Amino acid sequence: MVHDASVSTSAQDNRVGDGFTSDPDISADPSTDADAGTETRMAQEFAGGLEYAEAVFAVAALIPPGKVLSYGDIAELLGSGGPRQVGAAMAGSGHSVCWWRVLRADGTLRADLQAMALLQWDAEDTVLRHGKVVMAQARWQPDEGAHQRIDAISASLPIPSMAKRRRRLI
Repeated sequence: MVHDASVSTSAQDNRVGDGFTSDPDISADPSTDADAGTETRMAQEFAGGLEYAEAVFAVAALIPPGKVLSYGDIAELLGSGGPRQVGAAMAGSGHSVCWWRVLRADGTLRADLQAMALLQWDAEDTVLRHGKVVMAQARWQPDEGAHQRIDAISASLPIPSMAKRRRRLI
């Protein structure tokens, strides 16, 4: 069932989508990143460096079901690139990432992807109105653990990133 923005939504599934890492000792779940060795493990995970597209995919993998980020949100969180660079990376991802959770700032995707995305959004109880994601309600606000993970991803980019991001996405 697609949720209309005027209807209150049930508790969102807070499980993280497909994790970026296959290493069982490195959690893709931001809620478990509070232990003392987290920063060291994250630094080791991305020690070889990431290409920009890989960094975008790693951030996209952190977005929980029912939540979304815009292309610009991901660029802001990485402190690098912009909406067009994130969009270009996502366009080349195929179906290997949760592409329906990364969209335009107006809550839509390209017309050829919109119908498939609606099925995914419906399955994840993403808040919609008139076939568009209601960004104000569905935008993911990373917690501190997720921010630490994103900072580790950003630090692995071959280009310097801007200051660490801690502000609430609008």
